[in-house]
Amino acid sequence: MKNIIMTITKSTMCIGLVVCVLLWSCDDNDDASFDPSIRVNPLTITNIEPSSALVGSTITIRGTNFSTTPKDNVVAFTGLNGVVNGVVTVSSSNSITTTVPSRAITGVVTVTTNREETSGADFTVTYPAPTITSVSETSAVEGAVIVVMGTNFSPLASENKVKINGSENISVSTATTTSITFTIPSGTPVGTAPIIVSVQGVEVIGPDFTLLEAVTVTVPINESSDDVEEALIGDEVGEMSLGSGDLEIGEIDGAGTPDFGLPNIGLRFNEIAIPNGAVISSASIQFTADNDGSDPVEMTIFGENIGNAPTYTDTNGNLSARTLTMANAVWNIPEWVTEGDKSEAQKTVDISSIIQEIVNRSDWTSGNSLNIIMKPSGASLNVTSTSAGREAETFDGDAAPELIITFLK
Repeated sequence: MKNIIMTITKSTMCIGLVVCVLLWSCDDNDDASFDPSIRVNPLTITNIEPSSALVGSTITIRGTNFSTTPKDNVVAFTGLNGVVNGVVTVSSSNSITTTVPSRAITGVVTVTTNREETSGADFTVTYPAPTITSVSETSAVEGAVIVVMGTNFSPLASENKVKINGSENISVSTATTTSITFTIPSGTPVGTAPIIVSVQGVEVIGPDFTLLEAVTVTVPINESSDDVEEALIGDEVGEMSLGSGDLEIGEIDGAGTPDFGLPNIGLRFNEIAIPNGAVISSASIQFTADNDGSDPVEMTIFGENIGNAPTYTDTNGNLSARTLTMANAVWNIPEWVTEGDKSEAQKTVDISSIIQEIVNRSDWTSGNSLNIIMKPSGASLNVTSTSAGREAETFDGDAAPELIITFLK
């Protein structure tokens, strides 16, 4: 009997050992085939309803394996500067309700739940109809930078477009929800028409905008009696010099006997093709150096306050007798290095305000003549040198002075 019991016990132990070996073997096979990235119920987004909506709108994201606890689902929208999260208000295992956040833009929407992330199709963010409250300029020329103020613009510059005078889809360089900035491109038609701004296809019509044409005219002195000197001080005060080979600007003219002295300069330009009242955007006089010079030189520039300036005569004081414009400009002349130079150093400061005052006169007509008068001032009032100021060519010399005006029409 004892032998029988021992035999049964040994058999039972053997069977148990075999079972253990088999179970261990099965566990090894299970571990080898297990992939933690494969889930029975993966996190997915199947669709977003609606597929486009305004900022602030409520949308529903449908899919699988969302958390039923709203705060455990993170919904991220494409944003202007990275992602921006929406607030989840309601959720179930297969749907999430959230709000399109401000600064969201069209792009991918992702959901993260329990550290698992998934993304769906692109979502289109739309904006309310834009409004225009003001425009930085009501008229301008090609290349001008314009700022439009308003509401409901897209903060993504590419989603805003501008139309002016038939030129469509002008690109916006910078944008916020309340302003857009753009540059008027070359080739935009000249004329007056409303500015139209569209944001994602929704248009708003703004105030009239006039695109002006910038016209530049260059008028040289064309008569011997139109670039002149008048003695300012000394025994020869008031003496007129017509037909000189150069203009002594801020230096003593010692060519005469007795010395002519420090002169005022008169420059008359003829047949100026600028309409009455035209907007002058820039103006200057271009000289050509007749000599070098490095001493400080200051000249105050005026215009003759008349609608059609007569030529100069040799009557004593003919230049000083002329009425000056209120507008003036001070020119501190840089060094002139080489005879024959005709560059920025030989060009006056802007004198557009002087020209504007003249063309605004009721007696100004396109084709009239205007006169520019330059008087020594500042450091140039006490000069003694006959060579260190500035000497410019004349009509009777090698290169007549030129009046360069850009006006808008």
